[in-house]
Amino acid sequence: MHLSFVAILIVLNACNLPRILAENAIENPDSLKNLLELQLDSVSFTTEEEVLAYLELTSKLNLSSPADALIFAKALENQLLFEQKKVGEAHIHSYKGNYYWSQGIYGAALKDYFEALKLFEERKDEFEAIKQLNNIGETYKKQKDYQKASRFLNEALIRMSHLRSEEQNTQLIMVNLGQLYMLEDQFDSALYFLDKVLSRTTRNNRTAQGFANLYKGMIKRDRGQFDSASHYFHKSLDIWEAEKFKRSIVETKAELAQLAIMQQNYQLATTTLQEIQLDAKQINALDILMRIYQYQIALFKLKGSKDSLISYYEKFISIKDSIFNEETRSEINKLSIQYELSQRENKYYKLALEQNILTNDIKTQSRFLIFLILISLIGFIFIIVLWRQRSNLLKVHQQLKTQKEEIERKQNEIARKSLELANLNKELYALNENLEEKIVQRSEQLTRKNKQIAKYTYFNSHKLRAPVASVLGLINVLELSKNGILDPTILNHLKSCAIELDQIIHNLKNILEAEIDELD
Repeated sequence: MHLSFVAILIVLNACNLPRILAENAIENPDSLKNLLELQLDSVSFTTEEEVLAYLELTSKLNLSSPADALIFAKALENQLLFEQKKVGEAHIHSYKGNYYWSQGIYGAALKDYFEALKLFEERKDEFEAIKQLNNIGETYKKQKDYQKASRFLNEALIRMSHLRSEEQNTQLIMVNLGQLYMLEDQFDSALYFLDKVLSRTTRNNRTAQGFANLYKGMIKRDRGQFDSASHYFHKSLDIWEAEKFKRSIVETKAELAQLAIMQQNYQLATTTLQEIQLDAKQINALDILMRIYQYQIALFKLKGSKDSLISYYEKFISIKDSIFNEETRSEINKLSIQYELSQRENKYYKLALEQNILTNDIKTQSRFLIFLILISLIGFIFIIVLWRQRSNLLKVHQQLKTQKEEIERKQNEIARKSLELANLNKELYALNENLEEKIVQRSEQLTRKNKQIAKYTYFNSHKLRAPVASVLGLINVLELSKNGILDPTILNHLKSCAIELDQIIHNLKNILEAEIDELD
């Protein structure tokens, strides 16, 4: 009944069961193997997602047993070849390359990486292609072909910078470049990249942090800074133990053993190398095993153990020949040349396309430039016309302003004269209204003056004439007296006439003054 229930679950959801079981199987390699066998039997692998889910489980197994992870990756590859399915082919090559690399089988790793690169380039999957470039560069670095390693790693970093994403993978590339510069004894350049990685501590870059600490410890060790080197080695070891990455644990302990040798702590070095030698054989990490043999050879040289020295030297040569054989190298070189030719062909087509685009751009820009020149010329002419019109308008405006000021001046003058004329008309009207009255008054004044003149004439002819005649008569009487004696009576009469004449003159004066006052 239990088996039937499991079968039903597998049929209903073939992807969920492996995921659930994987969560419980990660800690146990045997459980992972059982789970992978179950997936091979139950999953149809018709989609790339199913292939990737299976390969992710093999990558978990790779942490403890790269050889077993490779076996299961090959099993999936053979099953898909038998069923004539090409789904996930590029990813299978990539994961196989990782597992070969973990075992130090760099020739086979390079072949799979180049196949994966070719397939990802055909699919135009830029991110996965960059990962393969990084893997190829890292593998060439392990083979001490630093020139090719530098070319592939720098190309990966440049292409990754164009994506502006995947910070974790960018840091892995920078770590690999840091190690490359370290191996070439360019320690300042190496520390530049390693410090950049260590300055960006996140949960997603634990692998990059582990390798950065490991390589920085190696630089400090080679510079004789043993305490600092030990600090970085142990930081790296803490990360690997937390991640349960057995290969990197062995690699870091090997470098700690080399540090112990340099510090002349031969007992610790011997114990550590013997311990990790068994671990390296267990996970089939041939490159690390070769390095362990190399460190043991150096240790036996210092200790003077000739027999052990010869024995480990033979082991070292045996592993080196298995890793670096001429047949594999020629095949890898062939793949490398094919990749370079395809890259050059792609660059040629890209350059041709860019040239065609550039030619079209130049034509478009030329047309646009001619159009701009015409527009500019028309605009210039239009500006000149507008400027002339503006000048004419300014002149006309100035003339109109002058005429307006003249008109305003004349209007003010006309208004002033109109006001004066109105005042004159008002005065004339007032004069016309009072004219008859003044004529009457003037007539009355003339009549009165005429009467006064008549009165004066009368007064002058009668009143004034009588005393004068009396005086003249008395004078004649005096002239007639012969003896020349004045008669008192005549004299009295003469005096009376003079007094009368004086009174008349005085009255006449009053009359004249009164008349003058009336005239005023």
